[in-house]
Amino acid sequence: MTFDSWQVPLVVVAETESALRSGAHEVFCIWTGERTQAGPQCAIDSLIVPEQTPESSEFGVAVRIEGRELSRIQFENFRSGRRSFVQLHTHPTSNVRMSGLDRQREVVKHVGALSIIVPSYGNWGLDGLRGVAIYERASDDWRLWTHDEAVRRLIFRP
Repeated sequence: MTFDSWQVPLVVVAETESALRSGAHEVFCIWTGERTQAGPQCAIDSLIVPEQTPESSEFGVAVRIEGRELSRIQFENFRSGRRSFVQLHTHPTSNVRMSGLDRQREVVKHVGALSIIVPSYGNWGLDGLRGVAIYERASDDWRLWTHDEAVRRLIFRP
C-alpha cells in the first residue's frame, strides 16, 4: 500500500516532538492510523511511544525495543483496527542516514511505510523538516526522499 501523501494533525506532531526530546538519547516513536485507508492519502491520527531502553556502545547509540513490546503494539493495533504506518527516531547529530542498525531494527517495514530520522535528539523539532531524513519502504529497500518531496508529501494540518 503506497500513498501520495501523509496527513498528520498538529497535535500528533506536538506530542511526537515532546516524546523525541524526552531524553538525551535516541527515542523511537510510531505513527498509526486506521488500518483500512482508502485513496491516495494516509491519515495519521495517533502516536505510540514504545517501551524502550537506550543503549550506547563503541558503535554508537540506539534504543532497544523488546519483542514482547512490539507484539503488544501489533496485537493492540489489530484489535482496534489500526496499523503502524510511520516509524520515527532521533539521532544524536545531524547525520540522519539510515544506518545498518536502523535497518536491522526496523519496526514498520511494509511497502509504503515511512521511516523518519530526526537529528540532534529532536531539539529542532519537525517544523519545516529541518535536517530530517524521510525514507519510504519499497519492495527491496528504503528510498530517501528529497527535501522538496518531503515538504510536499508529509503534510502537517490542524
